[in-house]
Amino acid sequence: MNHFVVLIEVKRRHVVVNDPARGTVLLSFDEVGRHFTGVALELQPTPEFRRRKAKPGLSWREVIGHVKGLRGGLTQMLIVAAGLQLLGLIAPFLSQWILDDVIVSADHDLLVVLGAGALLVLVVQSLMTVGQGRLARALSTMTNLHLSGRVMRHLLRLPISFFEARHIGDIVSRFQSVTAIQSTVTGTLVQSVIDGVFALLIGAVMFIYSPILAVIVLSAIALYAFVRIASYGTLRRLAAEYLALSAKENSHFLESLRGMQSIKIAGLEEQRRTRWFNLLVSATNRHVATARLSVSFGAAYTFLFGIEQVSALCWGAHLVMTSRMSVGMLFAFISYKDQFSSRMRNFIDAMMEVRLLSVQVSRLSDIALAKAEETGGTPDSLLAEAIPQTPRIELRNVSYRYGSGEEWVIKDLSVTIEAGEHVAVIGASGCGKTTLAKLLIGLIEPTEGAILIDGIPLRQLGLDVWRKRLGVVMQDDQLFTGTIFENITGFSSEPDLARAKRAAILAGIHEEIARMPMGYHTLNGDMGSSLSGGQKQRVLLSRALYLDPAALILDEATSHLDVSREHQVNEAIVALDVTRIVIAHRPETIAMADRIFDLGSHKWPPSRDLSLDKEVHSFEKQRI
Repeated sequence: MNHFVVLIEVKRRHVVVNDPARGTVLLSFDEVGRHFTGVALELQPTPEFRRRKAKPGLSWREVIGHVKGLRGGLTQMLIVAAGLQLLGLIAPFLSQWILDDVIVSADHDLLVVLGAGALLVLVVQSLMTVGQGRLARALSTMTNLHLSGRVMRHLLRLPISFFEARHIGDIVSRFQSVTAIQSTVTGTLVQSVIDGVFALLIGAVMFIYSPILAVIVLSAIALYAFVRIASYGTLRRLAAEYLALSAKENSHFLESLRGMQSIKIAGLEEQRRTRWFNLLVSATNRHVATARLSVSFGAAYTFLFGIEQVSALCWGAHLVMTSRMSVGMLFAFISYKDQFSSRMRNFIDAMMEVRLLSVQVSRLSDIALAKAEETGGTPDSLLAEAIPQTPRIELRNVSYRYGSGEEWVIKDLSVTIEAGEHVAVIGASGCGKTTLAKLLIGLIEPTEGAILIDGIPLRQLGLDVWRKRLGVVMQDDQLFTGTIFENITGFSSEPDLARAKRAAILAGIHEEIARMPMGYHTLNGDMGSSLSGGQKQRVLLSRALYLDPAALILDEATSHLDVSREHQVNEAIVALDVTRIVIAHRPETIAMADRIFDLGSHKWPPSRDLSLDKEVHSFEKQRI
């Protein structure tokens, strides 16, 4: 393992640990031997130690409870399902009537009436079944769309740190828990409620026929319920492990697809396949273990209710032979018994499935309970109007580190960038240049200090307001699947082609786009895969310029361009009447700035002259 786990208990055949990545896990001693690195910490609580209450998690009721129209839809489903169940209770009674009255008295007229009645019940049942199916599908679709949309909206509002700390496959797996929750609640739960209610009704009818026969049936049900309840802990553990391992396998698969070029270059095909296959096997083993338990439940049901069937038939035959029950009554009781057993099994299985929803809800809680990014700022529209077209940016005693106890990435940084100024930020790799860009954009928040836009704290101004005034190109930015025009315009619902062309001309990509077969409507492939690195950077720059920004932040935005093309783009940037912050390593790009800020030393080198050029080249030489 590459992280600590908490040892809970050592048993005869396995060890119980709490794994932050997987939850409570049972490990065999062989698995412990393979994973144990030889490092163990023994912790003793001090007198000051206090237990903290666990953060309250979500329940499936909270997840589902706010869907508009859900209560009405569930009520309609319950009514239709109840009608179907009531019709199902008629058949055994008709059978008893035919056996005890029609056959004995040879009453053909009554037989015709009962047959017609049974046919009518069948027609009504069929129509109601169709209605129930359509209603269930509509309710399921509505709930899934609402929940998925709500979770997606919240997911997109989470801070960038949330995504940096998680694998993409894990996020996808957690998001898909919405479908599992919706399916169980709108399908399984509704039917189980009906099954439970009518099982009680049928049970009462069975006691009217014969209390002893009813007790025989209830005994089998009680034993089956005990088996299911006793296995809940194992099922929950296996479900949690399967979901966690499946997410790892999915992450590895997606990572391999994204890094296929690197895999080919380094000849890592077999290593990646082997590791993926091992993850797949681990996940499959949990799935197989769950399937084995399901088979065991089926076998237990068959065995218990086989004994129950034999016992009920034998005792029922005894009652018939002693004239305490008619043949028709026995036939009706057996029919009711089968309905009762089936409904109770469905009810018990459904209740276990609902309890197992806690695994899915727990995984979804990681997204749903994560604190959203505070982008609104102070509800004062005048603040936005107070920001001039070209803003002044000030960092006041700003410090940042990724976590308490870790080293400072940026410490006590105070710097002012005047309105309309063009500043180049330099520094050795790892000194925090990209972190500085993220702070200025508001992707991360300073650990200490404040960032002010024309004297207004960034959080007070509001990230939404600030980002709408920004044009940004980060070194790891991506294009999205679509046309070049859509990417430049940010997939706007009201795109402006003339404005997009102006942005592309400034970014030095217009002529190349015009030569493409479909021009601006050329598809750029999966995340820009059909474009070269330099073309992608210039399309990204076009996207930033399309916004007519008040400030421009560029992090190695021209690193893939040749010297002449970079010079052309730099000249266009210099001509812009906006505040510009450019993070760069190339001397040509740095030399175009009004001022240079060395983030490593927190100093401003001399203004641009011959000595500056030497300093820039000296910095480049040291970096190389």
